[in-house]
Amino acid sequence: MMDRQKILAGIATIVPTLTLAPCAHAQSTVTLYGELDEALTYYNKVGNHSLIELQGANLTSNKWGMLGKEDLGGGLKAIFKLESGFNINTGKSSQGGRLFGKDAWVGLASDSLGTLTMGRQLDTTVDLVQPLTADNYGPAFTTPGDADNNDNSFRLQNAIKYASPTYRGLQFELMYGLGGVAGDFTSQGASSASVAYTNGGFGAAAGYVYARNDGPGGVGTADQTQNSSVTPLFGDTPFVGSRMIVHVATQYEFGKFTANVRYSNAQWKPYVTFAAFNRTQTFNTAATSLAYQMTPAFQMMAGYTYTKSSGGSSATYNNVALGAEYSLSKRTMLYAIGAYSHAHGTTFSEDGNSLVPAGGTVGDLASSSSTPNQIVLMLGYTTKF
Repeated sequence: MMDRQKILAGIATIVPTLTLAPCAHAQSTVTLYGELDEALTYYNKVGNHSLIELQGANLTSNKWGMLGKEDLGGGLKAIFKLESGFNINTGKSSQGGRLFGKDAWVGLASDSLGTLTMGRQLDTTVDLVQPLTADNYGPAFTTPGDADNNDNSFRLQNAIKYASPTYRGLQFELMYGLGGVAGDFTSQGASSASVAYTNGGFGAAAGYVYARNDGPGGVGTADQTQNSSVTPLFGDTPFVGSRMIVHVATQYEFGKFTANVRYSNAQWKPYVTFAAFNRTQTFNTAATSLAYQMTPAFQMMAGYTYTKSSGGSSATYNNVALGAEYSLSKRTMLYAIGAYSHAHGTTFSEDGNSLVPAGGTVGDLASSSSTPNQIVLMLGYTTKF
């Protein structure tokens, strides 16, 4: 704790100096930024009880960070990003308590050649496919339990990523996470690749991410995903195995409307099997949404997500979400979201050794219900700096 306090105190000391850099050297900048999101939230069922609580990150995330750039000449720049996530109601760091758990990378960017970055980063599907999905409207609009990482529950560390320049609307990204295991180049590693095309109001993207958490206790370059009972081993038992996720999406803007459709296939393959979770669990998800920008300040949106799991257990999840956003300024927004989930079938117990009835699960929010249905209502506030 003392080391973290010393680090934060040091950052607080140097940031004012760094932000003055443009005055002395116009080609260099360091920007301090952040987002704060808080909501009064009601669940009709979390486990066996209803719940009213303050809950953050229902529309945007809670984070702060530093983004740096130095012009090296000839269209080449040195760049870096350090970004920390936190729980707004407790002040604790998110992403497993990491100081810069959201992003920690350094790289080079060229106007003509593209961008190369190294460190802890989002995978390529999050960069290129996710922006064309309803996850932009908050985690209530995404896949139950985030089984396909549409809500970027995990990141890749020890990763090298290349992003191409955009040429006539076309861009691609390649990524590899180094497992660091002597004698085995693939163990604990990860890879990802995506491509996107935009033309006016139309956009389409496709990509994949493959992650091996085959080290002791499920160690790998990708984080664990243990958000709710939708995914296997959502308790304290680590997932040891691989995740292969393929994701495609398309979006079209016409007038004041924005519509999108997406599909994903996520395969969780266990390398250590349990009594029930003893073979690959597959999640197929199809989703669509429609947003209407009624005025420059007011937007409404609706989304539907269907997820089917199969393998050691079998369940379906039907989710509907409605929302409204009102901008008080360019930085500050009020929002209201209501969502409903209905589940049918079975899922795994926390330890993967038995099957239990699947519980309603609204997107990537909190815990699953103890019944087939779950309702969530929230009134929130988000601001940026």
